[in-house]
Amino acid sequence: MIDLNNHIAGSLAKKHDISIIGDGSSSGGVYGKVKVVGDSSFIDNLICDQFKCTGTSVVYGSLESTDIKITGTLTLKERAAADDEDQEGDFSSNLYAKAEHMKIVGELHVSGDCQVENMKLNGRFTITGMLSAEHMTLKIMGPSEVKEMGGSIISVKSSRGKLLEGLFTGNKSILKVNMIEGDEIELENTEAEVVRGDKIKIGPGCRIGTVEYRSSLQIHPQSEVLVQSNRSLD
Repeated sequence: MIDLNNHIAGSLAKKHDISIIGDGSSSGGVYGKVKVVGDSSFIDNLICDQFKCTGTSVVYGSLESTDIKITGTLTLKERAAADDEDQEGDFSSNLYAKAEHMKIVGELHVSGDCQVENMKLNGRFTITGMLSAEHMTLKIMGPSEVKEMGGSIISVKSSRGKLLEGLFTGNKSILKVNMIEGDEIELENTEAEVVRGDKIKIGPGCRIGTVEYRSSLQIHPQSEVLVQSNRSLD
């Protein structure tokens, strides 16, 4: 994996802003502000102070930025996987998205991990690795999937925003995940094998294999939890 931190440290004096209006592509590298209005692609790892896209952006590599704002679709994937669409789902990737603040209105697709301090999403997402954030507020509209989730405060609810109304018509708004681990967890319409935390609230539409909690557990009557375990008794 390329050490993005070394790239940043060595390029502070050379950063330039870049704007893509309409359809366009650019090499990766280190930039100040990156702005996209339309469709764009970046053909390598991208590091910037701010990444803002209204439209569609594809990064063939990792993306690291202080602030990421997307109204539309952001996709991160390896070029090798992109060259063979039939094998993309089984492709093992080391790439990642990293940001202090990330706000997505639309879709996020990452063939790897996603590490954020504060994340807000209104739409759908697929992350083949782990999603970690101190605070994450996910309003799901459309099928979403992630391998693992971890953080301090985790909220997963169904999106009812008019902005995305009709965008994912016919697709069930369910989040599928192997494991969720955090301090305060609130879930709706989530299918998970294991949910582990301090204070856990299971809202409507959930199917959970095992819930491990310490302080409190609430389960909505329209949800199913197979096993409950109070870890404070251990």
